[in-house]
Amino acid sequence: MKYILIFIFALSLQFSFGQTKSLNAYEYVIVPMQFSFQSEPNQYRLNILARVLFQEEGFIVYMDKEEKPLALRLDPCKSLRADVIDEGGFLTTKVKVLLSDCSGNTVYKTSVGVSRIKDFEKSYKDALRNAFESFSTASYTYDESLNTFKDSANDADDISESSHSNLEEKYPNKSIYKFGGESYWLVSNSSGGYDLLSNQGKINYAQLKKADKGSFVFNSKTINGAGYFDAEGNLLVEYMDRDLNGIQKVTFKKID
Repeated sequence: MKYILIFIFALSLQFSFGQTKSLNAYEYVIVPMQFSFQSEPNQYRLNILARVLFQEEGFIVYMDKEEKPLALRLDPCKSLRADVIDEGGFLTTKVKVLLSDCSGNTVYKTSVGVSRIKDFEKSYKDALRNAFESFSTASYTYDESLNTFKDSANDADDISESSHSNLEEKYPNKSIYKFGGESYWLVSNSSGGYDLLSNQGKINYAQLKKADKGSFVFNSKTINGAGYFDAEGNLLVEYMDRDLNGIQKVTFKKID
């Protein structure tokens, strides 16, 4: 009996190590606006809470409807997708958190979080926080050396070094911005506004059309809103997100 218990303990350690090692290979988590058990988006405000809790664990987190960096849009397999499972329970709320890869394989799952609070919203939030306690033993730290994903952002438009030099020469007065781990070039266009270029000038990510009082109409494939520059030269974009039911703001930080 003693040897059986030792074997089971060793096996559980091996499983835990493998799970944590896989988890550390991922930097991003995508949180859906509606988990599989919910009847409406952000029910009990659980999805936004999950986003905050994942951020506290050190992940870079995006909602599924939110603007994402170019590298992540081109290769969704660089991220994990979160789900919260309702385990049910008599007079209790029980949930657990699953993180799955792009093939649907479970990379990590928490223990079941339990709450006995009677109010539904408070109970689900309490249970979710309790489920996240599992991450304290997972010791998550992103390890880039474990990342074996192909860099699709660099392969998306394979051009020669001479072509890249030509782009540098084409936009000598460009300003460089950062957002979501990606670099963007801001260049003037013929209409008196700006073009925001990604992937080292290869892709026209967005256009800024001059409006009034120093503001611009910002148009991209995923964001349509108002843009303006702050005192430090950062580009701030505000837009209405219907899924999040409110005004969202993103900041392109000026680097050069």
